[in-house]
Amino acid sequence: MKKPTLAVALLSLFMTALPAGAEDRLEQCSEVELKVMGLFSVGTASLHLAECNDAGRVLERVPKMFSLELARDIAGQDLIDSANDLLMDNLGLESREALPEELACLADAYVDAEEGERFDVVYRPDEKLALYRNDQLLAECPDRGHGHQYFKIWFGEAPFNDRMKEALLKRAARS
Repeated sequence: MKKPTLAVALLSLFMTALPAGAEDRLEQCSEVELKVMGLFSVGTASLHLAECNDAGRVLERVPKMFSLELARDIAGQDLIDSANDLLMDNLGLESREALPEELACLADAYVDAEEGERFDVVYRPDEKLALYRNDQLLAECPDRGHGHQYFKIWFGEAPFNDRMKEALLKRAARS
């Protein structure tokens, strides 16, 4: 059996593995503390890409992951409602029923979570859109061509938090 080269070993130190069950590796390109109304910490958000210089293409069909480690307890229903509303706003849709199948599948998969837990949203073009909580799969939805649009929740024209969006993209571009 061949030993890994030094370059491969060093590269692996700078890569962040996707949650259990995912085969690809993505680099953490940026991380920011997420505050609501500039006062209350919700948690720490991070953007993961195959290549950080792809941050400008975050809404395109490129492999990616968005992670949120919570600084407080949050109700799953609040996450479901927020995800659905933000998707409808960013896609210009009038109802939840109009959401593409894979987007609705994932938006409705959130569960109650406590401080310190982490949600990861993973997108693999033409394969899947998946939601993990603490590395455990909650939902896996086949990508039918719309999975990349889920990231409009955080990076669209009407994101969850404008400051978070700008900071994640700016820091990723510098990586």
